[in-house]
Amino acid sequence: MTSSVKFSEIAELVMGQSPKGADCNETGDGFPLLNGPTEFTERSPLPVQFTTAGKKFSKTGDILFCVRGSTTGRMNYADQAYAIGRGIGAIRGINGYPTAYIRAVLEHNLDRLLVAATGSTFPNVGKDLLNNFEVNVCSPEQAQQANKLLVGIEDKRYLNSQTNQTLEEMAQAIFKSWFVDFDPVKAKINGDKPEGMDEATASLFPEKLVESELGLIPEGWKASSMGEHFNITMGQSPKGETYNEDGEGIAFFQGRRDFGFRYPDVRVYTTDPKRYAKAGDTLISVRAPVGDKNMADIDCCIGRGVAAIKHKSGSRSFTYSFVSHIEKKLSDSGSSGTVFSSINQNELKKFSFVAPPQALIEAFHKLVDPIDQKVQVLSGEIKSLSELRDTLLPKLLSGEIELAETTI
Repeated sequence: MTSSVKFSEIAELVMGQSPKGADCNETGDGFPLLNGPTEFTERSPLPVQFTTAGKKFSKTGDILFCVRGSTTGRMNYADQAYAIGRGIGAIRGINGYPTAYIRAVLEHNLDRLLVAATGSTFPNVGKDLLNNFEVNVCSPEQAQQANKLLVGIEDKRYLNSQTNQTLEEMAQAIFKSWFVDFDPVKAKINGDKPEGMDEATASLFPEKLVESELGLIPEGWKASSMGEHFNITMGQSPKGETYNEDGEGIAFFQGRRDFGFRYPDVRVYTTDPKRYAKAGDTLISVRAPVGDKNMADIDCCIGRGVAAIKHKSGSRSFTYSFVSHIEKKLSDSGSSGTVFSSINQNELKKFSFVAPPQALIEAFHKLVDPIDQKVQVLSGEIKSLSELRDTLLPKLLSGEIELAETTI
């Protein structure tokens, strides 16, 4: 059973108030200050400013809720006390309602809240609006039970995300050591054994650096370009009338807005695909912002904002790590010295890099592909947990099901 209540009956709201600019600093003096969602991460914020004269504060565990502008409704959790500016509200559960349950209530009613918000261009959620906003909730006792499951799902999703981040950093560190810094080659030049590899792998690296048009490179490697070593497919968008969200046809990715941490989210399908990417291809944004990357986990159609890239060896791991390395260079190295608004196939093909021998690419793939497989498994779990949460959320909020009836 649910009852309709005003939001102020289940939650306390503290609206932010910005301190004077003269009281703010970036040197860590005073309280960490949050002004808006640019400081939000997946779970908790990373403040870049501090203040010696905070006006309003959050408490540890509060929901940090964006109340102004185009990002109204975005949320994070406060992992410590923060000074909060006028773009942020701090929300905590009261009267027996846990804060995580309150966040679920907000998420479930967010579209309705934004419709009610004021603002000629972007929504503006004021204190009175939120406090008087009516929501349906179950009893505090049922909310406590629902909260356990919600927190369990959220914690598991976060743990998987953190593990994926660590795994990706490991793969990129190996790529950089082998193919950018040439650490194994430099170790052999100094008479040392390359670290972190067996003798068979170490034997694949030369003992000498030689001059090239790209500077010093390992002997036997080649100063080359992407076009010689990668297959590149530029996307082409189907007609708009062929799009649908009902699963008819093939998944269609138009640009970076579809991108996730590693794999894109399927939002749209098309019945008239023009250009394809295969599962395992690296997807790269070719329209502003240029360079963002993802990996296709299914065969899909790609639109004009995306290119699909695969090393001619077929190694998805080498391709993805390579694109991760050049991502920043692609985004800010336009021929005129300005940021690319787009990049075409010829420009991608001309992009220079140091090409290692095939045997080393195979050795890298053997080492890193198990890492990529683990990322794929954990990403699948995150997706399943998100779907489970979305499915259960209405029933948990209404008290229709209880924790004893559910498992993660």
